[in-house]
Amino acid sequence: MNTSLFLPAARRLYIFSAAIISAILLPASVTPAQAADDVQLVIGGQPVAFVVQPYQESDGSVYAPVDFVRRMGGNYTPSSDGRSVDVTGSNGSKITVPFQMVKERYCVPVKQVADALGASVGWNDRAHTMTLRARIEVVKQDRDGLSIFTSYPIYYSVKRLEKPQRIYVDLLGADLASAPATVPATNPGVSYIRSGSISYNTVRIVVDLKKNIAFKIASGPVTSHVQVAMSGDGETHVATRPQPILPVPVPVAPRPLPVTPLPEPPQDTPPAASGLQITDVACNVVSDTLTQIVIKTTGQGDYRTETLAGPNRLAFDLADASLADGLKRLISTDHSIIKSIRSGVMKADGKKFGRVVLDMTKLVAFNVTTQPSDDGVEYVINVQTPAQATPPAPTVAQVPDSTLLAGKIIMVDPGHGGGDSGAVGIGGAREKDLTLTIGKQLRDLLASNGATVYMTREDDTKPSVAARPQMAIAAHADYFISIHCDDSGARNSHSGTTVYYHAQNAVCRRFAIDVVNRIAAVSGIPPNGVKSDTIRFQTGFGVLRGSTMPAILVECGYMNSESDLSKLRTPAVQQHVAEGVVAGLLDFIADTGNR
Repeated sequence: MNTSLFLPAARRLYIFSAAIISAILLPASVTPAQAADDVQLVIGGQPVAFVVQPYQESDGSVYAPVDFVRRMGGNYTPSSDGRSVDVTGSNGSKITVPFQMVKERYCVPVKQVADALGASVGWNDRAHTMTLRARIEVVKQDRDGLSIFTSYPIYYSVKRLEKPQRIYVDLLGADLASAPATVPATNPGVSYIRSGSISYNTVRIVVDLKKNIAFKIASGPVTSHVQVAMSGDGETHVATRPQPILPVPVPVAPRPLPVTPLPEPPQDTPPAASGLQITDVACNVVSDTLTQIVIKTTGQGDYRTETLAGPNRLAFDLADASLADGLKRLISTDHSIIKSIRSGVMKADGKKFGRVVLDMTKLVAFNVTTQPSDDGVEYVINVQTPAQATPPAPTVAQVPDSTLLAGKIIMVDPGHGGGDSGAVGIGGAREKDLTLTIGKQLRDLLASNGATVYMTREDDTKPSVAARPQMAIAAHADYFISIHCDDSGARNSHSGTTVYYHAQNAVCRRFAIDVVNRIAAVSGIPPNGVKSDTIRFQTGFGVLRGSTMPAILVECGYMNSESDLSKLRTPAVQQHVAEGVVAGLLDFIADTGNR
């Protein structure tokens, strides 16, 4: 019953008026039902725990309790209008944003606030995770030490490596895309200063030393100005971190709101991703000789493969992974080699792992490649299937407008050389000889199309890894192309062309995709796709990490594959590989509008 009907008319008018005023002046309160799409927020490389879980609105905007700005060195106060909050960053930046009140928490649009405070914002739609990383604004070195400025305070660690002599500065929760590839070295004891990524959330600044330089940490444990003092007295100073001083929670006005306590500072090495899932498995027939099993996941983890006979099977195991809801667990095929693909979760020795099994008519050569995707990481099992008929001879690449190369400066880097033979293949074939031959053919083809071409070596010499990208920088090169041949040990265990790019560099990944597609079209060697160089080494390949221009490393084929090596030793195929690289470069120039 509506008891207000029995109130005096004046009293009913007062209640009605108060309701209207409240609706106009007071902020809306969002109920848990309205915030159904929960989101995980990651700051400083660590998931953040909230009393009110961050959520995504129907328009895609992600909201979280405004407390998160304190993890970025910022602060906030409610505005006088009662509908918004004033946020101030550690660098003095300010922004006023509207809020939604959820369980007495001011929830604000995360991206809008993070952009204003200088964060790089990443979104993983599959995992419903938003990651905030600090931008690296300046990296500089003078005679007294190294200074790194970030857009807001972060945790960091400093370590020393004796062989070779290096100092590592790991920046947790930082964005590699904003870091310079190399920094001029002015200290007489320093050879190079370079940056790389050891995980999505951690940037590593590497100081290569000429001699044993003493150093000490001159900044606090959480700072936007990391300082490492260095001298030349030859003493070894052990890097120590002061005990972290956690920010003191600031009371919220106009009403006291509980503040989620900060966790312990993150360890130097970021923890493994949690909640790893296999989200999709697909079988793609690329050609008569190559079939790819694409396993999509929400992140990167340790994996292993195993072949089993009686019946013939190939098992791919991903540690700590589960299967996403809706994943098809059995795929039947009419493939000549792969009969079916099964997915499941296994447990052994107290450990869980996701397993994908290929039921096969016979065991054949294969390899596994990985590459980042928009939603996580893709693992690709490249299954080499015997050709049923003689494949057609490869044709010369049809290249786009070759005038795009006019005026371009290109550094061609034939891998290895001198006392470093690189991989030694079947019959004693040496990688350094093949890379030089293909490199020279690539040089001639680029020059004939109007480019100015330099080579890191034109004979059997060995420039250092660090010197090669420096040659490109000194020549003001527009592009850097390193030529290599791969090796995996056991005979015929792997096959194919792989093109690498540095870390998560999207421009170089596009370059790599264009090149690998063109080589595959003309060489007769199957494609293995593109991969980040951090798959092989935590900080990537030195020649790519040190390059300031678009750079790729081409693994033309496998030295331990009879099929690949027989092709790579053929002058016609060497020419086709060079033509594929040129055609891919032209595609890349056309794609990016870099004319």
